Amino acid sequence: MEKLYVYDDKYQKSRGMDLKIAESNKPIMEVLSLKGKTAIVTGGARGLGFHVVNRLCEAGAEVMIVDIAIEFAEDAVEYFTNKGYNVKFKEADIRYIDQINNAVAATIEAFGKIDILVNNAAIWSMNRFLNMTEETWDDTIDTDLKGNVFFCQAVAKEMVKQNIKGKIVNIASVAGLSMESPYGFLPHYSASKGGLVSISQSLARELKPLGITINCVLPGGMLTPGALHTEGMDASMYEVHQKSPRTPLTQNPDDVARVVFMMCTDVSAFMHGSTVVADGGARLMIQE
Repeated sequence: MEKLYVYDDKYQKSRGMDLKIAESNKPIMEVLSLKGKTAIVTGGARGLGFHVVNRLCEAGAEVMIVDIAIEFAEDAVEYFTNKGYNVKFKEADIRYIDQINNAVAATIEAFGKIDILVNNAAIWSMNRFLNMTEETWDDTIDTDLKGNVFFCQAVAKEMVKQNIKGKIVNIASVAGLSMESPYGFLPHYSASKGGLVSISQSLARELKPLGITINCVLPGGMLTPGALHTEGMDASMYEVHQKSPRTPLTQNPDDVARVVFMMCTDVSAFMHGSTVVADGGARLMIQE
């Protein structure tokens, strides 16, 4: 009977190659370290963004919070500063490209460079499609899609200028993969998040040769201040919501923030244009 494996000199040499590679690999704590790195986290004043800032700082990064929620951002900076972290704040509405550019310039002025961008800022509301207004559509698309895309552009330009092998992590949503609420009411939000997934894959082709890694994290339901103050849901929509199957909802956004953190480290070095789902099983219709 023919042997499937031949233990000859060639095999021994390949084992030697494996050992040599293993010995040259970074220790895992170095892979996870962000010491000396500077990050921008949009929407970092509260919710998921706040927890992302916390994890990045914990690993040694300096962070610029970019947000429109001034009071929350100031409280966040005070909290992180008291923990010994180097965190600053720049107010910016990412619907406007000039404000994006100002935020990037402020980060360069404060820290000298940008190694990581976490595009987390977003708005959302529940709306019946037949009642959708142009203003609601435009605000959502301009924030959740256009704003994130042009933040990618502004940061990527700085990374290329300084020859930084940077990382961009876009926060989309399972809603962008048609795993929205079972009753709908999110056509504008789903369109923006689906677009962000798609454009992240497209940008990965252009940015990889420039040394920039871009990937997407897709959260499911999270109990955040934004979720607690959902706009647009009337009594009839709420009734439909109450009768619908309940998919997992994490009460601790850090469940997702840890995944975002991982994508900011060298753990994701071999990932380009990936979509990483962190939804507690919602896409598999796992229920609470």
